[in-house]
Amino acid sequence: MTIKIFWAAASILAASTVSAYALEGGTGAYLLGSRDTVAGIVGAPGSTIITNNFFYWHGKGPTLPIGGFAVANPEVDISLYRLDIAHFFEAELFGGTPGFVVSLPGGTGTLDASGVVGRFNGNVEDKNTGFSDPIITGLVGWHDSNLHYSASVSFFLPWGKYNSSTVNVGPPPEIDNFLNFGKNRLTIMPVISATYLDPSAGLEFSGALGLEFPLENKATNWKTAPILNFEGAILQHLPNGLALGVAGYASSQIGEDSGSGADAFRSTIGAKSLKARVFGIGPILNYSTKFDETPVNFKVKYTHEFAAKRRFESDIFQVSANVSF
Repeated sequence: MTIKIFWAAASILAASTVSAYALEGGTGAYLLGSRDTVAGIVGAPGSTIITNNFFYWHGKGPTLPIGGFAVANPEVDISLYRLDIAHFFEAELFGGTPGFVVSLPGGTGTLDASGVVGRFNGNVEDKNTGFSDPIITGLVGWHDSNLHYSASVSFFLPWGKYNSSTVNVGPPPEIDNFLNFGKNRLTIMPVISATYLDPSAGLEFSGALGLEFPLENKATNWKTAPILNFEGAILQHLPNGLALGVAGYASSQIGEDSGSGADAFRSTIGAKSLKARVFGIGPILNYSTKFDETPVNFKVKYTHEFAAKRRFESDIFQVSANVSF
């Protein structure tokens, strides 16, 4: 069986930052679910891969820490575009193929809430549009027959749009700059990824394990504890270039948030712990082909999150297209 495989970097769909969605109270800068099909396969030596990603979220949550305030019953609708540019060198590093990925995200969205704890009750809305924090990822990938694996480190640079949140008790009540698209803090994330793909059977198993290390957000005096992320995907590749399967993830903090901002939120809601967690799963469809002699890959994915704690629980739609040169 001949299978058309698009050689994509595990880190090409590396990360995105949306502050209203990625909360200080437990979710980091990384866009969960970014590593799915061919997670452990890097690009061919000398290749450049350009990926266009489109995401849409609809999420709801309990009282959550947003912009330094305890926001009651927040609900978000966010549209995000991210451009990923990857290059892989015609050289060896530790016996593997080295490369880098630059990711440039930006988006628009709306946050609705039923109030700010201790300030006011009443429906409020905040809209925003802006660039998110850019991401730079360095990686090395190896191949051993049907097994492919890689190691990478991502740096989420705090250069995206970020403004301090404000509350006006009214009347009417207003909230401003709650929906920020920058995190206002550096995050470092090492990741190991692997893919087992049998070309004769077309069956693929992919997985990735990453650990986020966020630095302090000095505007809110909040230091988010490290976050452990596991992502996986199982797909069946067909001879016509289609691949169908399921992808999912699990994410959990492995420590307690600290700083005066975290302490104030913990006191406001009377919580003993601010540890966050979430699970997500959904179908994925991939199609690999060529235009002339140029490899092109398309992906459509839906993820439903569940069992969330201290963060949004969302439905996420993704459409991606990449080209290899």
